[in-house]
Amino acid sequence: MGLFIGFDVGGTHIKHGVIDDQGNELVSEEYDTPDDAHSFKELWQKVVESWQKSHDIQAIGVSFPGHINTHTGQAAKAGALSYLDDVNLYELFGGLTDLPVIAENDANCAALGERWRGAGRRYESFVCMTIGTGIGGGIVTEGDLYRGAHYRAGEFGVIPVGNNGECMHEVASARGLMEACRKALALSEDDMPDGEALFTRMDSDVHLREAINEWALFLSRGVYSVISMFDPQAVLIGGGISEQDKIYTLMDKHLKTFEEWDALRVPIMPCELGNQAGRLGAVWLARQKLASRA
Repeated sequence: MGLFIGFDVGGTHIKHGVIDDQGNELVSEEYDTPDDAHSFKELWQKVVESWQKSHDIQAIGVSFPGHINTHTGQAAKAGALSYLDDVNLYELFGGLTDLPVIAENDANCAALGERWRGAGRRYESFVCMTIGTGIGGGIVTEGDLYRGAHYRAGEFGVIPVGNNGECMHEVASARGLMEACRKALALSEDDMPDGEALFTRMDSDVHLREAINEWALFLSRGVYSVISMFDPQAVLIGGGISEQDKIYTLMDKHLKTFEEWDALRVPIMPCELGNQAGRLGAVWLARQKLASRA
């Protein structure tokens, strides 16, 4: 049984674990994301060496924020880890371990994880849209990632969907939802209830219901645009907000009003793997890289 280390590098936490070649995660841990490149390298290396002492590791997969050329390892942007902008990740990790390492954009890894062990395993072509502070995504066509000519495919957050041309990052993200609800409730950020409470409360608060309905309209415009461009078999929605059933009811109501929706309609459903998807997708790529060398 082949064993791999999967890393999911985020702006706040770095999650990691040992995953077998069938996609079963045997153990996982996390640590706070360091504030500088030296600390990042030092902690990453310690984690790898620790897992190597207890497991026979064959390769490492890294889910990483930003735009990454998965062939060369060059990270033009590293998301919240700006101290790693324009760094070659393969050279960086190659100086810290002798194990084969592959790195890929985090949203792409999440899509691959869902393709391997989650909601995407039933489809050869689908779009995974992750709704968080911003909106990102991964595109799978005929079983493989579509990365684009500049490795920027899936940047759905820049699609203009607002009534005044605002992009999805601004008005259709989880952050956009919370801001719209805050204004509707006339509350400070500190006094805001969590997302689940908002969806419960909307049934009895007309102003909140209007705010959430408009947010769903903006999200629907983005989803409709993506479906019309890529003609996938399904759209998978990721992020904590994806667990709210009312989102899908609201989107369905809006999408029915869009031209050609009857012809374009595909299933829209939540992802299944949560924050494990990125690690699994990174390991899937590491497994493929290892197999290609055999």
